[in-house]
Amino acid sequence: MSSSSLPGEHPLDEYEFTFESYLEDLGRIEADDINSSPQAGIYNTQSLSESIANYREEFGRTYHAYNAGSYHFPNDNAENERANNQYEILKLVMDDRLHLCPFLPDASTVSPKILDIATGTGLWAIEMGDEYPEAEVIGTDLSPIQPSFVPPNVRFFVEDSTEPWLYPPPKAQFDLIHTRITISCWSDMKTQIIQSAFDHLKPGGYLECHEIPGMPYCDDGTMPPDYGWLRWAQELYHTSALANRQSDIGPDLKRWMEEVGFVDVKEVIYKIPFNGWPKDTKLKSVGMMWQRNLLDGVSGFTLSLFSKFLDKTVEEIEVSLVDVRKSLLDKKVHAYHKLYVVYGRKPGDGEMDGVGAVNGGMVMGPPSPPASFGRPASKGGE
Repeated sequence: MSSSSLPGEHPLDEYEFTFESYLEDLGRIEADDINSSPQAGIYNTQSLSESIANYREEFGRTYHAYNAGSYHFPNDNAENERANNQYEILKLVMDDRLHLCPFLPDASTVSPKILDIATGTGLWAIEMGDEYPEAEVIGTDLSPIQPSFVPPNVRFFVEDSTEPWLYPPPKAQFDLIHTRITISCWSDMKTQIIQSAFDHLKPGGYLECHEIPGMPYCDDGTMPPDYGWLRWAQELYHTSALANRQSDIGPDLKRWMEEVGFVDVKEVIYKIPFNGWPKDTKLKSVGMMWQRNLLDGVSGFTLSLFSKFLDKTVEEIEVSLVDVRKSLLDKKVHAYHKLYVVYGRKPGDGEMDGVGAVNGGMVMGPPSPPASFGRPASKGGE
């Protein structure tokens, strides 16, 4: 479902409240309203506090107000448009799949529940609502930047998922929980997100994470040690650590899921070129779009973190980014990002612990479906 308005361009009285407010309302007796819409909402609603949308302005950008300072990337229209474009690129990379896990709502489940953590502009949650109209889809984020016009089964809430999850009972209620591109969101993703997701999934439910570490990769030795994006990514890793945030979480996702208790854990890795260097037509197109995405985003990724934790001025930061941007234009360097798609299943009631996990494969572009879809994942395209 599409919307003609940009994320964030809607009145607050159309936006959902936080779950804390919902829980406060549980003890109240509500009068019957015969004029209420049958689609009045999966949860009761109330106006969102104006303070949550009173965004902080720094460096010519805006940043979230709820739990201000815990996330260092901007939330303004420029960043939201970039994030929307990034979403479309990742859909192309994943061959239009919204998820890889074999999420098939049980016929006995009247309304399967899907949770999108750090939903951002909400496009994944919206498309899941269209894909599964019988499901209840919830997206949470620090910023109310999602569109107003969404499927009737989709709701958005302002939440900080690093804090205890205060969803209405029962605790283990979700059939699918999803994260996507949450670089520098968490201080401990294993504990704050993966463990919490395990606790809140129904037995047999899935957690699926789509994450891209900032570090560049290269298979043929064409990336020099002083490559601009490599030096920037190393500095981002260091600075994120100073901010107590993880920026390289993709490689650890599979291990973390297994340690928490997920079974049938699978990992698929896609390669996303930095520019149009690949010979393959589709990968060349993906690379050109990804180059634009990085060029548009790198300033926003850098300003708050580097100014606060490295004591750099805006001018110093922008000068340092000149070489970073130039590196993205260099087709002689065959650099790429890795998109990690990792999913695992919460064991069903009565299942034994320690069920072996199965690896997926690394692919250049969309892989063959993983084993749970009927055949093993391909490692082709290296």
